[in-house]
Amino acid sequence: MNRNKLGLMLIISLIFIYTCSEELSVTEKIIGKWEMIKVKELSEDVTERHNPDKNRWIRFIEDRNIERGGLFESGRDNVKENSGKWFYDKNENELYLDSDAGEDDDSYWSVTVEGNTMLWKGRKFEFNKRFEIEYKKTN
Repeated sequence: MNRNKLGLMLIISLIFIYTCSEELSVTEKIIGKWEMIKVKELSEDVTERHNPDKNRWIRFIEDRNIERGGLFESGRDNVKENSGKWFYDKNENELYLDSDAGEDDDSYWSVTVEGNTMLWKGRKFEFNKRFEIEYKKTN
């Protein structure tokens, strides 16, 4: 095999490896169940107040009928306490939770997902902006 063919095969192989190893989008990464680990309010750890039994969770469900989002449910232990729709704006890195509990329960968050850790930082509403929440993926 001559050098030109070998070089071309190497380039094609590298392109194939690169395209196959593309990172998942945030909307793909968040699908599944997440356990609340830590809550900070104005940089103070308030986990004990918001999750005293260490049993709070949120589950993101893919729904191809919802553009840029899906469904969510949240609760404690095996009891679902809230549900609704979620939407993600990748240009703003913003997660919007549209709660079935009503407009007062809706929220906006900037989201970072690294491995099995997800970090939320409150956005838009003054109350939300005070909070950061850390989750660990459970499945």
